[in-house]
Amino acid sequence: MNKVVISTLGELEEQLAKYDNGDYIFRGQNNHYVDINGNVNIPSSFSRHGCIPPLMFKWSHYSRAIIRAFGGGNYHAISIEQSQAILQHYGWRSFFVDLTKKPSIACWFASNKYKEIYKISMCEDFEENPVWLIHKEANYVKSSNQFGHVYIIEIAKLKKAGVDIYDLSETIDKKSQIRPQVQAAWLAGTLKGALPSEAIAAHFEIDQKVINDFCTKYSLVNVDDIFPSREKDFILKALLDLPWKKTLHNDPIPSYRRGLDIPEYDFRFIKHLHPKVTLYKEYWIAENRGNSNSLFQNVPFYRMPEEVYYANTDKRFSLREVTKLLRQYKIIILELDGLINIPELRGNYEFEKGVVIELINAHIVCVSGLILEHPGHLVSGVGVNNGWFYRINGSYWDKQQHADQCTCNNFLRHELQFSLLRILNEALLNNQFETIDYLNYKYKHISKNSLET
Repeated sequence: MNKVVISTLGELEEQLAKYDNGDYIFRGQNNHYVDINGNVNIPSSFSRHGCIPPLMFKWSHYSRAIIRAFGGGNYHAISIEQSQAILQHYGWRSFFVDLTKKPSIACWFASNKYKEIYKISMCEDFEENPVWLIHKEANYVKSSNQFGHVYIIEIAKLKKAGVDIYDLSETIDKKSQIRPQVQAAWLAGTLKGALPSEAIAAHFEIDQKVINDFCTKYSLVNVDDIFPSREKDFILKALLDLPWKKTLHNDPIPSYRRGLDIPEYDFRFIKHLHPKVTLYKEYWIAENRGNSNSLFQNVPFYRMPEEVYYANTDKRFSLREVTKLLRQYKIIILELDGLINIPELRGNYEFEKGVVIELINAHIVCVSGLILEHPGHLVSGVGVNNGWFYRINGSYWDKQQHADQCTCNNFLRHELQFSLLRILNEALLNNQFETIDYLNYKYKHISKNSLET
């Protein structure tokens, strides 16, 4: 590895010119770290902080759903690795290391230090009741170190070491202003440890004044030059639109956290919240079935945690146990404890709460979404959307064209509704429900195998 100490802007530009041929990518850091053998140590964020698997599935689902909705592409063709690589730029920890194709971006990160703090804002819901909103406010401030550090990584040697690399600027429409595009982001991984030291061609130790001058030359001065606001970045906007969740504290004033804990560089205080800001606390349709004329009055509910929605699959699976149950009751409902946001419906107050499975005749089944209308902090309505139809074929159900099927073009929504039945079937097979009361059953736990697709 070539180490160079740089003290003038001319020296920096001269050195960078040696690596301006498309064979290299870059990384900037405030500090230089080495391992016990003295090699450069650039670990993934999971190596530093660990992983929370249920959250990983949730982050991965929403990244793929948002990209499919607004950027195009096949949801199931976007690998977990690719979705994690994209989401790392919005605050998710992963087995990847951030890199960039632009030396100016690397220099900016070498001269600016990340800071975050949890803040609590007292706001009013749309009925003017006080609420606490807990959020993570993030910023970058100028580093106080004398030097910043930029690393030049050789693409060919990363590949030779068996490390996959992703050019995130190629994953979505290049005209967009999403964060990975602005940062010319590449990622290396997945890594169980650190970036292989043999792939690091050079290490520049650069005087901070030189770095600042270089960044200014390329108009990288403010945080929003690197992190576009939610108005410009559709991925950020969609992630911030997820429902807030009530905390477990039973204070007189309710408090809520974001559905995904995202660092906010463009936080702005809003005293009076719009109804589209969903403040969700646990609500079970099973416990609020209405009068005897209700569609759900004599229907068994099977309660499951929200996490099972994110363990989706497009592979064929057996539904033998669900079929048995359906022949007994004619209609059954799987209800989740959380709200599922549909990116295309944001601002409509409509969320999915589970699925309704109805036996139409001896051979045909309809699978529909269980819908909850939830403006602000209120539940304003419950319903069922038009579904897709399936023909029972032994242990399997096959998609069937039907005159009454939903005519929307959001096929993914219906595919994920159907995918929920996989874990329902497994839970029934393994006796994983306990009885709460009449026609009301609760999932005992989430097994590791259930979350694997």
